[in-house]
Amino acid sequence: MFTKFGGAATLAVSALIAAAPAQAATVFQSNFQGATFTLTQNSATSATFDIAGVNNLTGNWSTASFLGAFSFNGLGVSAATATLLGGGSTTNSQSGGLNANGCNGNGAGFICFDLSPNVAIAGKNNLTFDLLATSGIFNISAPHLKILWSNSASRDNKVGDLYSQDLKFVGNVGGVPEPATWAMMIFGFGAVGGMMRIRQRKVRYAV
Repeated sequence: MFTKFGGAATLAVSALIAAAPAQAATVFQSNFQGATFTLTQNSATSATFDIAGVNNLTGNWSTASFLGAFSFNGLGVSAATATLLGGGSTTNSQSGGLNANGCNGNGAGFICFDLSPNVAIAGKNNLTFDLLATSGIFNISAPHLKILWSNSASRDNKVGDLYSQDLKFVGNVGGVPEPATWAMMIFGFGAVGGMMRIRQRKVRYAV
């Protein structure tokens, strides 16, 4: 009896996992003047934007003290929020691109994040933002990034080059299981455990 129930439960778990596979993350990246920009699409509604090396900027970015704003084209969404990990605030996107004075409303397909206050980079190695779609879904294929560094906490006065480049496709990374998948796995394993306990009780009573 246990073999039948256990086998059925195991097959059910396998079927459930196959029915709701984890989505692979799609990664894009570029490098410039000491910074490495990485954009990762995690799902249809979430992405991550990471800037590594902010404590070691070079060239005409070396005097920057703050990240003032950034914008993207080619994300597939028309609106999103950006939340700085580690206790930062959430910024709503604006339609349009980025110039030397901040988000300017120009540029078809761009969404722009004008940080307020600007994010200090002293003592940090990375700045990581969680991006959450609020209109449309992420369908990232050829993203274009613009970055504005500043030396002011409150004004978007450009320091060095206004970065404006495409991010290159790096590859797909195996995804983390979706919450629904985790729930089904836990349910299935619980069912198997329950059958094992029933079998143990039956063996005890038989003895």
